[in-house]
Amino acid sequence: MQEYFVEGEYLPGDVIELPADKAHHAFRVLKLNHETVRLVRDGTGFFAEAYQENGRGLARIIEQDVSINELPVSVTLCMALIRREKFELVLQKACELGVSRIVPFESSRCVVHDKADRSKKQTQRRNAILLEASEQCKRNLVPVCEEPVSFLELRNYRSEMNLAAYEAADHTDLRIFSLPEASSVTVVIGPEGGFSQEEMRWLSDQGFSVITLGNRILRAETAAITACALLGERYS
Repeated sequence: MQEYFVEGEYLPGDVIELPADKAHHAFRVLKLNHETVRLVRDGTGFFAEAYQENGRGLARIIEQDVSINELPVSVTLCMALIRREKFELVLQKACELGVSRIVPFESSRCVVHDKADRSKKQTQRRNAILLEASEQCKRNLVPVCEEPVSFLELRNYRSEMNLAAYEAADHTDLRIFSLPEASSVTVVIGPEGGFSQEEMRWLSDQGFSVITLGNRILRAETAAITACALLGERYS
């Protein structure tokens, strides 16, 4: 069943006109014809019948969908800047795994650097990817990708529970780490080159618990996806 995030006020029985981009996707791409779709506004889902009439893409609201497709904990993924295609893969998978917010950051070993003249455009693209991924996986909310920040600014994105993955950590595997009850969690994942020891000491001083993701060295994008999956499993 296709999902679309649609703004406005509507209740069962109402007929609304789909935005042009949603209508194009529904009727030109998917070829829907009086089929059920899921519409979401302000975190609430509705089942609706999508159809065309006089060249307009319409949806008749059938009933509210009471299912909640969100984690009971707000997860912030602080992800070091990595190559674009890999970073965008992380966005898609983090969204599917229930993350609430993604914060790109630049650390000392990043091979990709934030460029001010392209930052806003890149952030718009990243949030568009999150919207599409949210519709694909039936989220009730669309995660937000922030503007890139510096490494030291990570202190501003701490939650009740704060974790930092480090391949050289000698204990505290996230798979068996005793996670306390929390309403929010932040996990920090480094770049392709990893974190320096100085950066890990700083994160530890800021209250981040240093954890590993197993015995094998994972690529940055794999580490991010693994951490999100483990957190989703532990807190769901």
